[in-house]
Amino acid sequence: MLNATPLFELRTVTKSYGKQTAVAPLSLSLQAGEIFGLLGASGAGKSTLLRLAANLINPDAGEVWMEGVKLELPSDMLIPGHPDIKIVHQDYHLSAMLSVRENIRYALRYYEKDYRDARIEELLALCQLQNQAEQPIKLLSGGEKQRTAIAQALAEEARVLLLDEPFAHLDLPNNRRLAETIRNIVTETQAACIFVTHHAADALSLAQRLGVLKQGSLVQTGTPEEIYQHPANAYVAGLCGEANVLDRAWIAQYFANQPWHEMPENKVLIRPEALALFKRPAAGRVEAQVERCIFEGSRYRVNVRLAEEMLVAYHSIALAEGRKIHLSPKNRPA
Repeated sequence: MLNATPLFELRTVTKSYGKQTAVAPLSLSLQAGEIFGLLGASGAGKSTLLRLAANLINPDAGEVWMEGVKLELPSDMLIPGHPDIKIVHQDYHLSAMLSVRENIRYALRYYEKDYRDARIEELLALCQLQNQAEQPIKLLSGGEKQRTAIAQALAEEARVLLLDEPFAHLDLPNNRRLAETIRNIVTETQAACIFVTHHAADALSLAQRLGVLKQGSLVQTGTPEEIYQHPANAYVAGLCGEANVLDRAWIAQYFANQPWHEMPENKVLIRPEALALFKRPAAGRVEAQVERCIFEGSRYRVNVRLAEEMLVAYHSIALAEGRKIHLSPKNRPA
């Protein structure tokens, strides 16, 4: 059961720069131990929203709340921010010549030595950095730098952790290791975490709740499964993954009475994984033509032409371009 009072809230915050709206009226609340992902294209307002959440810039309107207390405006503070809210930027803000341990120690420089040393060891373990503790930052991989920046941000036991494009410069192994580190940190510390990204795979796999941002507005929020399977519109559908958005009446000519997801303006959404491709004709299958077949590792991405429309489907083996293929909806589990 969720607590009555959220750990962290944005209440109808807005931000504009001249005539350009960066964040439209937007509200968001998080509970302790929750990971919230913000997915949006470049220029959608993600970084501005993160700076508002960090209490680094004044909203034009609205308020930031922490555990039921409204935060003071940054302009009224000697140093903007909040001691319990930590933000990790894309460029890490680490000292390249210092070691991992020394970078974390710097964040704890005003604490007594015994506490500081114990806290450093705790953070090294929490962020899986024990083996890199004495290495200078300049010799680390992108994933190790990201985990060091998170350890430094958590040094003073942050209640809210804000991550700006945390996976932007990482290869796949470091990406997955960082995601697991973030999950472990949030579970163990019961902090609330907001991360922003423009990569759907990162947002869908890490977030417990997800918000899709467009031109400063939250156009949809929900679980990753809800947003992927039941997007509010074509923008959300396309941002979250490969999508066939088709006219309802047109697709009904070929596949009647299918439970496709209904979209605005008499459109339906068909994800590529909802389509099956067969070499032979049979009842319920329609003939199409393979236009392109692209290897993607665990599957092939196949562009098929059905009458005047181009559809995307996935298949387990390569299909020759130009060949005829037979298309049908996949049987869905009950």
